[in-house]
Amino acid sequence: MTAPVDPYEWRESVLSTRSLSYMSNADFFASASRSASLSHPSQRPRRDTQTSDGSDLVMGNTHDDGPHNSDNPNPNSSSIPQLPSSVAGSFLFTLPREIRDRIYTFCLAADNGTPVEWPLAPGGKNLCSLQPQLLRTCKIIHDESAPLLYSLNHLVFHHPSDANMFVRALASPPLARRFTTVVSLHIKATDTRLWMPYLTSTDSKRSLRADFPQLREIHVRYRSNRWNHSVPPEQNIRGCVGEDGKLEELIDGLRNVFLPKPLPKPRRSKLGGVDPLDEDHAQEESGKPLNEMNEDEFMRFVDARRPGEDLAFKRQLLELHKAHAPAACRAPQPPTIRVLCVCRVNPAHFTSITAPSSASPQQGGNPVPNNTPGGPAAILAHALNAATAAAEISTPLIQPVKEGEPFRGFTPIDFQGTGKKLRDAELGSARTATTPYVSKDGVLVALQLHTLDPAARTAGGGH
Repeated sequence: MTAPVDPYEWRESVLSTRSLSYMSNADFFASASRSASLSHPSQRPRRDTQTSDGSDLVMGNTHDDGPHNSDNPNPNSSSIPQLPSSVAGSFLFTLPREIRDRIYTFCLAADNGTPVEWPLAPGGKNLCSLQPQLLRTCKIIHDESAPLLYSLNHLVFHHPSDANMFVRALASPPLARRFTTVVSLHIKATDTRLWMPYLTSTDSKRSLRADFPQLREIHVRYRSNRWNHSVPPEQNIRGCVGEDGKLEELIDGLRNVFLPKPLPKPRRSKLGGVDPLDEDHAQEESGKPLNEMNEDEFMRFVDARRPGEDLAFKRQLLELHKAHAPAACRAPQPPTIRVLCVCRVNPAHFTSITAPSSASPQQGGNPVPNNTPGGPAAILAHALNAATAAAEISTPLIQPVKEGEPFRGFTPIDFQGTGKKLRDAELGSARTATTPYVSKDGVLVALQLHTLDPAARTAGGGH
């Protein structure tokens, strides 16, 4: 005779101790204690599918202790939306939310991070392999997956009207504005006048800042026309970035719109201390709570009351002020702006710039012929070698630029070791070399040189 089964004898399940979702139990079951049994699993009616919580799966013969949410003490009330009958039996919605997001990503994210160009050039090939028709399946799948379409892809525009029409007419404006964080703009030097009103304007209906307010990265590919094949490559390198007025106008416009203005330095009177004008501003701001002051107001407030304090100490106070300010009062983080100046050069210039420096006679360059050992030619060669060595010792070595350092101009040495060979099915192969990105007052700038492979030119000419 077997002993009666105790209905309160629980057996631990793996599911009872392992979270089903990265976003699940910690947020939703703050004070709930649950037990689980391996027998008779049952599924609770689904809540909003945009959140993944531990209520997706409830083990049989279990009960919840206490309310799950103070705002809704009765989680089984009829006000909680359930899955429509058309999708209630779908196995997709029995999966945790992060697993569903992985599935959506396979359909809505470009392969290998390939940029998504819009509109696609006439006759161009779509290399992204996107399947946006997934959004038409049902409203629940649309609500869950539509943000991924904008947040996971790198959008590329070749005309300001394309960017404006994409977010206003083609895409869902609320989703595109909220979830698009990275864009690339391909700008020709001859089209800067066309782009500048869109880039530098703050118009709520037609401007980059209004169309994409949540940008975290702005990539600009600037096709320069400054390269002159009749002058030395070193002179071209200096002129492409440092002497291009259109490029400077483009960089200044992006900086003024997207990057915060530097904090003004406090004015000092001739007798020392803070200028009376700054004291007046500080007195006007003294009635405002500290956590409602912006950075300029806070620095004037501190400087007026502690004129002798170290500036580094005041900066620390500013960081504390920003850290404890309410989220609504904090200024949004500015986007990272990268401007890549692209020049097409001939193969001879490209080779002379990217080839390792080994032109000196000591390193196997073109030695002076020595037809008569010990004769005048040998003496002259020895003198030239000595003069070259002395010049190299007296001349300081040029150091290559490093990523993120202040801009001080580019030189051929900055291209060393950056050469790449790219292959295109239509254009053939090409070689590129790119400098590191350096900072021009907050905007990151780099120079890229490219040339078609001579073999590809010959093959193309044959057709």
